[in-house]
Amino acid sequence: GLKVVPAGFGPFLQLRWSLAMAVPLMNNSKELEFDIQTYGDPKDPCVVSIVGTGASMNAMNLVVGSLAEEGLFVINYNPRDVCGSKANKQCAALIPEGKSLMEEMGKVFKEDGTFDIEGDFYAPFNWYDMADDVAAILDKLDIEKASVLGFSTGATITQCVMCRIPDRLHAAVIISSSYDMIPMEKPAENKFLQERLAMQASVTAESSREERVEKILPSDLAMFEVPEGDPREKIFRKAIEADYDSGWINTFGPVNPYAVLSWASWAKSHEEHRAKLKANKVPCLIIAGRNDPVVPFAQSEKLAANCGNAYFEPHEHGHILGPQSSFASLMTTIGAFIKSRSMK
Repeated sequence: GLKVVPAGFGPFLQLRWSLAMAVPLMNNSKELEFDIQTYGDPKDPCVVSIVGTGASMNAMNLVVGSLAEEGLFVINYNPRDVCGSKANKQCAALIPEGKSLMEEMGKVFKEDGTFDIEGDFYAPFNWYDMADDVAAILDKLDIEKASVLGFSTGATITQCVMCRIPDRLHAAVIISSSYDMIPMEKPAENKFLQERLAMQASVTAESSREERVEKILPSDLAMFEVPEGDPREKIFRKAIEADYDSGWINTFGPVNPYAVLSWASWAKSHEEHRAKLKANKVPCLIIAGRNDPVVPFAQSEKLAANCGNAYFEPHEHGHILGPQSSFASLMTTIGAFIKSRSMK
């Protein structure tokens, strides 16, 4: 790129560069095949569940089942960053020969734990592509308008969907999501969860079905604040087994390079994303836990303050929706929010 910028041209060039980035990389949403599961009655108001961090749609099984019980028609699908999924295999086939995603991820993530999105790196797609995927899935199912819901990274992708295809949305529900690209605040401390996440990170491509359950189940239960022995435990166990049986497994190690590179490519145009949030007209419910050990609570407050048409719903718990009583109550709040905004 340009090393010397003529006086006064800096901001203009930056703006041009930013605008050039705020588009999909692939424009192939309509060509992709997605693994899709639906729950509930198609006559009920529709919500699309967006999972994050390259996890499969099975990670949302407890949530989507509960949303259907609230009287919603729920679409659960594998985003294109889920390794081994139909859409991901199609995207993997389009990666230029000789490109290594791990090497490209190494250009973003440095060995000292910092990251740099300013430099040049290859991304197989970005979050704008993933936002367009939601519109393509609605088209496949012949649905004109729906709502979207996401947790964590999935909630930031939900922000992106909200800004990219507002005319296809009744409402958005954004749970445990940041406003800043790199939060300065620290999340709540939770050693219990950290220990379990460390155990999950030791899973490899070679791990057996049994080992995966043994190492992943405790962190899933801790994240959802589900006590061991709770009847809901079997939902999480089955999800881990189903991922293994379907081949929806990240073979790259603890971090999914598709998820990281698609985020990093999108993040180059983060300032423009913020401007779109400010101008947002889609009714948007932002939910956050005061004791979130992953996303600092202050980040969700900041998001609510800087997003148009936002409603803020704090709770006293962690990263998901808290223990059973809180989870059930917030599910009812979410159901009512979506239904009241989906009236014809």
